[in-house]
Amino acid sequence: MTEGTFSYLTHQLRSHAALHPDRTALVIDGHPDLVYGEWDRRSEALARGLLAAGTPRGTRIGIFFGDMDWADYAVAYLGVLKAGATVLHLPVGLPAGELGRRALQCGMAGIVHGRTAPPKTSAVTWTGTLDELSEPGEAPVDLAHRPDDAAEIVYSSGTTGPARGVIVSHQNLATAGGPPSVMAHDEPTPMVASVHLGITASATTVSMVLNATPTTLVLAPPGDADRLCALIERHAASTVMMTPHLAVQMTRDGALGRYDLTSVTTVATASAFLHPPLARALLTAMPRASVIGAYSASQAKPAVTIGTFDPARPMSVGRPARGTHVLITDEHGAALPTGQTGRIWLRADGAPPRDRLDAGPEADGAPDGGWCDTGDLGHVDTEGELYLFDRETDAVHTPAGLVSSLRVEAVLLEHEAVADVAVVGTGTAGVAAAVVPAAGATRDPELLTATLAAHAKDSGLAAHEIPERILTVDELPRNDLGKVVKRLIRDRFTEPAAPVSPAPAPLDATGAPS
Repeated sequence: MTEGTFSYLTHQLRSHAALHPDRTALVIDGHPDLVYGEWDRRSEALARGLLAAGTPRGTRIGIFFGDMDWADYAVAYLGVLKAGATVLHLPVGLPAGELGRRALQCGMAGIVHGRTAPPKTSAVTWTGTLDELSEPGEAPVDLAHRPDDAAEIVYSSGTTGPARGVIVSHQNLATAGGPPSVMAHDEPTPMVASVHLGITASATTVSMVLNATPTTLVLAPPGDADRLCALIERHAASTVMMTPHLAVQMTRDGALGRYDLTSVTTVATASAFLHPPLARALLTAMPRASVIGAYSASQAKPAVTIGTFDPARPMSVGRPARGTHVLITDEHGAALPTGQTGRIWLRADGAPPRDRLDAGPEADGAPDGGWCDTGDLGHVDTEGELYLFDRETDAVHTPAGLVSSLRVEAVLLEHEAVADVAVVGTGTAGVAAAVVPAAGATRDPELLTATLAAHAKDSGLAAHEIPERILTVDELPRNDLGKVVKRLIRDRFTEPAAPVSPAPAPLDATGAPS
């Protein structure tokens, strides 16, 4: 069942179903549960139907499910894999044009969908529901995979431009959830998560459930911080998987104080940097917990650093997991000494680098040896701890030096008047910030600018790091991963009189307004 040092995701499901057929895999808020045995049987039926229709090995097939349709999404995901095809995860908010672009780029043959049909596009030859494409039967599908076969294609969040596709092999997918020691459970203690469907995070969530000891995953409605906290209390969950944006929401609306969250021992965050004030707020409400972050990039996995939040090292993103290597270079690809900030590169032993669909020339100064560019800046200390400075495109260039928008945001979030904040560089006005004021706080930009400037100075920020201009907003523009789309905020600073509120239209997974 295993090959080398990993087990295929399809094998993992079959193993869990054989050992624990009636154990609940997914508790889906407001929907029927999914047990391991049913998950295995239904995915077999889809694989059987796809193969009966003559689907060749390696065919690229999209899966298109939304809302809380996690059960059918999970079945479709594993069914396509069992048929030897390659899965493309598609969010239901994807505009028709972007769906067509991805379909053409990937050579997508068809789409398995749920209650909501995908936008019509001539780029695919067929679409069908899970029931329409499945074929009943008893004989198990026994199609052997190879480690380097393409298992899935995931797209980046698109916060800095068009979303980019990355091909993930079966060998790579088997370790996508991070080191087993971080998330594995000796007992089926419930985990709770709030994730949008059809994006990298939902794919990772499913693979994490299968790669760990079989446990129960409780799924909350995406973006609903109050419901997430209610489900943690109801299930006495020990582990919570969440985005930093949910921590913002929990803090803003007081959900952290309305529920008993003391059962939590692990808070796992990913997709974006968790600002230290938010980590401290989580720990206050969950005093038994450790806040664990995983740092990587879509194209770099399974290379990952794992860190436990330490107030003494607030900008740390941890140390390399087993088999992961970190390199810091200058713009020419030359390795930098310990403590010096430069471009962060990651590499993993034992798994081939992920291939980008739009692979063009390597980034300037790419070092030899299979290193993956994260697009971030940071440094490593003498103990091997990696510290994040900023996204390379988000760091603010000023005459006095480079400014970390993350550090400035962390300082501003400490102030009681700030519920959420995003710091950007405007080119002409230096450092600027879009601020969501806390309830009852002033919304006057001039008064808020003066108040936060004094706070920033008292907190140790240098003069060139203090925002020269602040605009108040109702919400920050975010994509389905909860990441702030800072390019949209920069655009709002180009015209000094342009209002930032009301909030922009919701964003799809590409970072474009839906």
